[in-house]
Amino acid sequence: MAKEQTFLRADWTARFKASYARLTAERQRQCDAAVMQVIKRQPTPGLRIKPIQPDKHYREARVNDGDRLIFLEEAETVTFIDVVPHDQISRYGRAPRRKD
Repeated sequence: MAKEQTFLRADWTARFKASYARLTAERQRQCDAAVMQVIKRQPTPGLRIKPIQPDKHYREARVNDGDRLIFLEEAETVTFIDVVPHDQISRYGRAPRRKD
């Protein structure tokens, strides 16, 4: 009997949608593939999912040689935060400040 596929619920921020819209069609296709691997919990080694240093609040996944998918996974939901060039990944190294 085949194992039942489990998917994460997915949300996309306005920032992600804006960044995604600026990508070329080919880079959007690559981003779509990475997003689906995260949602399906079936990452390949090439995706290289890892926490972003130093706070490890956000996680990154490799879309292609230059672009990185920024996301946050909590419980059964993944929130896609942004798509950024690799050299801008440090923008997400710190967790957002809590409003008390």
